[in-house]
Amino acid sequence: MVTATEFAGPLGSHLRIDREKARDGLLQALTDSAIDMASVETMLEDQLNQADEPWESLHGALITIHAIYQRTTEQTPGLSREFAERTAPRLTALLRHREPRIRESTGQALADACARHGVFIYENHARDVVMNSIKDNLERHVTAEELALKRERLGISESDSNDVFHESEGWKTLETGCKALRQIAEACGPAFAPYITSDLLELVFAAIAHTNRFVRETGYYLCNQFVRIIREDGTVAPPMPYDEFKMRMAQQLAIGLADNWSQVRMAASVATRSFLESISEEGRTTLYDLLLPRLCINRYYVAAGVRNFCQEAWKELFQDRGRQLIAEHIAATVEFYVKQAQADNHAVREAACACIAELGLKIEYDALRPYVKQLLDCLLEAFEDESWPVRDAACIASGRFLGAFPIEAKGEPLDAFLKLYFHHLGDNIWSVRENAAVAIGNVCKSFGDDPKVKEFVLKKIDEMLPQAHQQSENSESFVALENVTSFGVAPSVGTPNKVSYSFNDPDPTHTDQQMFSCGSLAPKLKRKGGCMDCAFHRPQEPWERSDGCMYLLRELSALLPDEVAGLLSQVVDLAKLRHYKHYCNFLETLWKQLPIIAKNISKKRFKPHIQGFIPSMAHSLQSSHQLSRAAAEDCTRQLCALLGPTIFLGRVELEDPSLVPVFAPFARAH
Repeated sequence: MVTATEFAGPLGSHLRIDREKARDGLLQALTDSAIDMASVETMLEDQLNQADEPWESLHGALITIHAIYQRTTEQTPGLSREFAERTAPRLTALLRHREPRIRESTGQALADACARHGVFIYENHARDVVMNSIKDNLERHVTAEELALKRERLGISESDSNDVFHESEGWKTLETGCKALRQIAEACGPAFAPYITSDLLELVFAAIAHTNRFVRETGYYLCNQFVRIIREDGTVAPPMPYDEFKMRMAQQLAIGLADNWSQVRMAASVATRSFLESISEEGRTTLYDLLLPRLCINRYYVAAGVRNFCQEAWKELFQDRGRQLIAEHIAATVEFYVKQAQADNHAVREAACACIAELGLKIEYDALRPYVKQLLDCLLEAFEDESWPVRDAACIASGRFLGAFPIEAKGEPLDAFLKLYFHHLGDNIWSVRENAAVAIGNVCKSFGDDPKVKEFVLKKIDEMLPQAHQQSENSESFVALENVTSFGVAPSVGTPNKVSYSFNDPDPTHTDQQMFSCGSLAPKLKRKGGCMDCAFHRPQEPWERSDGCMYLLRELSALLPDEVAGLLSQVVDLAKLRHYKHYCNFLETLWKQLPIIAKNISKKRFKPHIQGFIPSMAHSLQSSHQLSRAAAEDCTRQLCALLGPTIFLGRVELEDPSLVPVFAPFARAH
C-alpha cells in the first residue's frame, strides 16, 4: 500500500516530465485501489496551499486535479464536492499567478470542477475574479525603463516598439482570463446561459476589439462557446432578447472574419459556423448581408487553415445554394469585395481579386450586370499593386471577368486591360507572365469578332517576341533588386561584403528594417506603386518579354493557328541565342510550350519548322541546367508521340546525323 505523500515530492519537480510521471503513477495507484481518495485530496490541498514560488509544486497539483477529473466516472469516483469548495478560493487566487502555465492549468481545474459539481463553483467563487482578470488588464501601463529594456532585448527601434509590443506580447492575465472563462462556459454548457449577460458580452467584445491578436483570438473562441450554448428556439435563452444577442454577436463576428491576423480569422470563422448552425434558415436571412461575403472571401484566404475550414463550412451551411444566396445579396457582396481589394493586407487584396473572378464565372448575368463597371475599376486598380501576387490575381480575375461580360467591357475598359496585360507579359515573375498570356487568350476568345483586338494583339507580339535579341550579356547588370520575392516583395541586392558584425556595428541589412510575419499578415504593402510604376521591382529584361510571348503563342495557337505558325521561324532564331545569362530559362519555357503549340496548329503546319528547333533542343538535352534539360526531354517525348518517332528521328538525321544518338533514347520509348 502506497501513501499519497510519496507523490508530493515528484509532483513538485523542476522537470515537467517528472511531474507528469508522478501524476500518472498516482492515477495508476487510484485505479488499482492502492491508495484512498481522501489522502489524495489532503495531499493535493497541501500542494495548492504552498507558497507561489517555486511554481512547479502548484503546477504538479493542478495537472493531477485535471487528470483525476478526466478519469472520473460513475464507477470510479473522483474528487469530492467538498474538496472542490475548499480549494476554490485558492484556485481563484491562482488565476492571477505570474506564471501563465499556472493560470491556464487553474482555469482548466475550475472548469473541471464546474463540469463535475455544477455551475455554483463559478457563481460563488470564480465569477468576480475571472471577470476582473479580464477587465483590469484591457489596458497596459508600461514604464519607460521597461520599454527601453524590451527594445534592447528585441533589437527594434523606438518608433516600432509600441505596435510590436501591443500586437505580440502577453497582457498579464487578460488572455488566460478569457481562456478560463471559455473553459468554464464549455464545461457548464446550457447551465452557463444565465451568466451571458449584457455586461459579460460588453467585456468579451472589448477583448475581441483588443490590439493584441492573441487576446482577440481567445475572445472569438469564447464567443464560439456562447453561440453553442444559446439557441434560437428558446430552449436555452440568454438574459436578454435573443434578437439583440443575435445582432450584437453577428456584428462582432463580421469584424473578426476580416481581421488582419489569420489566427483571429480562424477563430472568428469557427464561431461564425457555430453561430449560423444554431439559427434557422429564416433567422439567418437578416445576417447574410453582414456575414455571407466575409465567409465567401475567406474560402480564398492565403492561410490554408482558414481557407479549408471556410470551404468546408460553406458546403455544410449552404449545400448547393451558395450561388443563389450570393446573387440575392450581391450589393453587399460587391461592396465588401471592393473594400477588401483596397485593404492594407496584400493577402486580403489577392483573395478579393479571386472572389471577383468567381463572381464573373458563377453568378447570373442579370444579377451582376449593374456592378460590372465597379468591379472592372476595382481590378484595374489592383493591377497597380505593389505586391506581385495581387497583380497576378487581378490578371486572372480580369481575364475571366472580361470574357463573362464582353458587351460591358468593350471600348475603354478593354483597351486599358489589354495594355496592362501586355505590360505584365514581360513581368519579372514567370507566373505573372503566364497568367497575363492566359488573360489575353481569354480576351481573344471573347472578342474574336473584333478585328481591332486581333490587330492590336498581333502587333504587340511582333514588337515583343524578338526582344531577346536586344538582351545584354549580363541580364542582371545595373538592377536594383533581386529576381526573387518574399511575400510578393523583391528585396534589394548588393549586401555589403562583410564577414562579421559586432554588437556595436550590426549588420545594416537586418537593422531597423520592416518586420515580417506569416504571409497573410505582413508586410503591409501599398496598393499602388507597382505595375507601370514599378516602384518595388527591377525593370523588365528584354528576354522576359520574349519569354512571355511564348506563353501567349501557346494560348493563341488554337485560335489563330496560321498566324502562330507564321511566327515560329522567329522562335527558332530566339532558341539559338546563347549570349545572355538567362537563355536557359527561356529555353525551359519554350520546350514546355512547344508540344502544345505543335498539337494546336496541326502537324502539317508544324513540320516545316521541326529541323530548326533540333540543334537548340539537343543543346538543352546535353545541358547542365537541370530544368531546361528536363523540359527538353519531355518535349522530345511529346513530339515523338505527336509526329511518330521514325519521322522525328528522320528530321534529326536530316539536320545533323551526329545528333541522332542524343534523341534516340527518347524516341525508343515510343
